[in-house]
Amino acid sequence: MIKKIPSVSRRSVLKGAAAAGVIAGFPSIVRAQSKTLVTTLYGGIYEKNYRLAVIEPFEKKTGAKIEIKYGGSGEWFTSSVVNKDNPELDIAFLSLPVAMKAIKTKDVFIDLPLDLIPNAKDVDPIFYDLYDRKGVGFNYAPYGMVYRTDKVSPAPTSWGDLWKPEYAGKVLLPDLSGGGAYETIVIAAILNGGSETDLEPGYEALRKLKENVFRFYKNNNEPVPIYEQAQAIIGGWYSARAYAIADKGVPFDFTTPKEGSPVGVLSYHIAKNSPNRDLAVEFVNFSLSKEAQETFANNMEYGVVHKHANITGRARDRITPHDQLMRLDWKKIEPQMSAMAERWQREIVS
Repeated sequence: MIKKIPSVSRRSVLKGAAAAGVIAGFPSIVRAQSKTLVTTLYGGIYEKNYRLAVIEPFEKKTGAKIEIKYGGSGEWFTSSVVNKDNPELDIAFLSLPVAMKAIKTKDVFIDLPLDLIPNAKDVDPIFYDLYDRKGVGFNYAPYGMVYRTDKVSPAPTSWGDLWKPEYAGKVLLPDLSGGGAYETIVIAAILNGGSETDLEPGYEALRKLKENVFRFYKNNNEPVPIYEQAQAIIGGWYSARAYAIADKGVPFDFTTPKEGSPVGVLSYHIAKNSPNRDLAVEFVNFSLSKEAQETFANNMEYGVVHKHANITGRARDRITPHDQLMRLDWKKIEPQMSAMAERWQREIVS
């Protein structure tokens, strides 16, 4: 059951803390006035494994109670901005590119230097420095190439394989709402001599790729029957989605191209005016511990940010390692997204 956040009680906690003189001046860390922490989360199998790795051990260790608000990254960021003086969320769990907006928005979230979250010393810089240490990643989902192993031989090795003429009408790619479209534009640009700030070669290449595209999917559930029925046989998708199909017995696989896989990342952002900032900081630091990171990765089979996490068994074969990731500069991409979306609609999917 989805829990509703009682905003009145949250505000009363904040007012009580103010009355006690606890928050008489930012940016000093506020001493926690309760043992209840409100954060955000995605449901389903992700929640199950996140509770196992992070929430339940943290509650047991500290005696704290973690309350969850469900929804999406955009609404969580909006809530954090609108309610910045009386935040309903102690911690917002944000995805790219929304997180890039968060780190540029003043007086909403605190900085997260190493003296606050010492476990970040073991976090790959791509998941920490990318956020200017105003946020920190927890896990990542690689966006790579997927294919029907009974229809595609040899296995693809490069993003450039999507343009091969033998795949005419058989390529499946995400639309803007499907996740991965912005990355696809940048990948196409890089393949053809461009970059995050020189996207023109990408648009030209994608106009040519249209002849190969069976469909631009709107959400990450849409490709499942298409691949199962072999209406499309190759494309761009997230690793966990591909392995879910393979686990059903479909001859299907995921591969990291030689150019690398960009990633979707979930990152922590702590409300500046939270009355529970000490507890929130402790929670984030706990989630970055080697034990929490390993438990999540090995059960969820998603990548984690800890550089030395010991990934074992099937997870080891299914998680794209850090050195095979395509390290896109989202601080350069995010300001262009409106223009990218307009050109995508007009030139690519129209």
